Amino acid sequence: MAPLNEDLRKALMAALDKRRRDDTLEAAVGREVRRAGLRYQDYLDIMEAVRVITRKDKLDPWKAAKALLEQQ
Repeated sequence: MAPLNEDLRKALMAALDKRRRDDTLEAAVGREVRRAGLRYQDYLDIMEAVRVITRKDKLDPWKAAKALLEQQ
């Protein structure tokens, strides 16, 4: 999988930083993608990268997102 570009990384970091108590990762990332003015395809690219890490390392989505940011 190709590394996330800088805009996608920023949106994912913002989703992690601004996490609400009962948020799902999908909701948080979607909110930050919209705030950043990105496209739906960008949201899908972020979530696919997170899901790959989730399946590969058997992590919950939030931990997988953190792991993805640390990898790149």
